[in-house]
Amino acid sequence: MRLFLFFTTLIFSNLLVAASQTKPANPDEMVKQFSEMHQQLMPIVAVADMFYGCHLNKPQEQYALNFLINDMDRNLLATKLSECLGEENLASDNALNFGIKACFSDQMSHLTESEQQKNIEQVEAVLAKLPRAERQKSFTQCVNNQTLKYLGN
Repeated sequence: MRLFLFFTTLIFSNLLVAASQTKPANPDEMVKQFSEMHQQLMPIVAVADMFYGCHLNKPQEQYALNFLINDMDRNLLATKLSECLGEENLASDNALNFGIKACFSDQMSHLTESEQQKNIEQVEAVLAKLPRAERQKSFTQCVNNQTLKYLGN
């Protein structure tokens, strides 16, 4: 959890520095545009996370999360997620767990491979114990923070 808070603080501080370096003509309009972009990107990030997490467990070609979010056709991404999930749907526990695992994996991408693996094992252990409502809340928070990261790119 401390790692998650660290990433959240880092992302927000980077956004504040970037915002302080520009002089918006109309700050209210910029906030509105940023909010709209954030709201449009969040579902794409969530679907990309679910697909990425689902795909990690399958011996198929691998995609970079950045590519899934920024470059892959949205309909193709949705189709690939549906294929990966098989009989399950986006509201399933497995889809949620895939999304959480991928989102946290993305936030830990700067760590060494062994550190990432250790942290992912901890995430999986926590997922096994958390009720669905808490997992959903965690995924929403993670996707929100992750979306801010991808808006900054």
